[in-house]
Amino acid sequence: MIGTSATMGSSWYSRKAPGGAQRGETENRGEKRGEPKSPVWEGDDGLTESDVGENEMEELILICEDSVEGILTAIYRIYEWKLCGKRVKIQTGASDLCLFAQYREVMPDAECAAKVARTLRRRFGEQAWEAISYALASEEADKSQAVYETVAAGLSGRIRGPLLQALAEPCIHRVFALSRSVHRVRERVLQFLRFQEITGGILYGEIAPDADVLAFVMPHFADRFPLENFVILDERRAAAGIHPAGKTWFLTKLSKQELDTLQQAGQQKDENEQEIAVLFQSFCRSLSILERQNQPLQQQLVPLKYRMHMTEFQKK
Repeated sequence: MIGTSATMGSSWYSRKAPGGAQRGETENRGEKRGEPKSPVWEGDDGLTESDVGENEMEELILICEDSVEGILTAIYRIYEWKLCGKRVKIQTGASDLCLFAQYREVMPDAECAAKVARTLRRRFGEQAWEAISYALASEEADKSQAVYETVAAGLSGRIRGPLLQALAEPCIHRVFALSRSVHRVRERVLQFLRFQEITGGILYGEIAPDADVLAFVMPHFADRFPLENFVILDERRAAAGIHPAGKTWFLTKLSKQELDTLQQAGQQKDENEQEIAVLFQSFCRSLSILERQNQPLQQQLVPLKYRMHMTEFQKK
């Protein structure tokens, strides 16, 4: 039923940095005297130049996939093609086109993206990498350019101290703001996600958040329910996080048919689950004190966009 295009849960968001760098450590090795400004990505033997950016008067825009893998691959290509410092931008999708600009499409490459990720974690520490990962999960159109400029600033060696503390740099401040916004979305999803038991004893939950936080939500529930089979569906992005009992969780993209099939399976509630849902709704209504109801405050604490998937707000 589920597609075969799956990503293991620990591929981009592992807490342990390679080479022994721990969360929060900062290494500015690019500041050492004599080290080249253009980095060699972790795992590369060397970089080669390509015939891109021939006309330096034109702005070069790299169009990439709107994903962590796609954006990190575009950053890799900028350094591989020796474009750092030139008029180059990274854009996700081809919706906004400029008249006087040269466009190049960059296909996602898992190996190149992994090299960039390893280098960033080694050079700047786990805390900076986590902030960059959260920023990349945003839906804002400028996230790819902000992350690229932040990476370029850090690798150039001109940032002293922890990378994400240099908030005077506009690009770093933007990455910090995007990361903080996605953090808030994740926290709300953790609070408002409701599981229901469907046929087969599988726990099933649906979300439709403003940011792509599924990869950040799955570890929390995998730790809480290690012996449960559960599925979290992000219907807005046609993606699912799947946790087999006692095994490692993974993410998968769904086709239209697979999405419809999974949503139909999610409607097949267990008999006991239906009774429990009714009891829970009755319990929530019984707690309400009519004279003290404050609808504006309630909507502020529990926004309407989250209620469509919450059991206590479902109609009988």
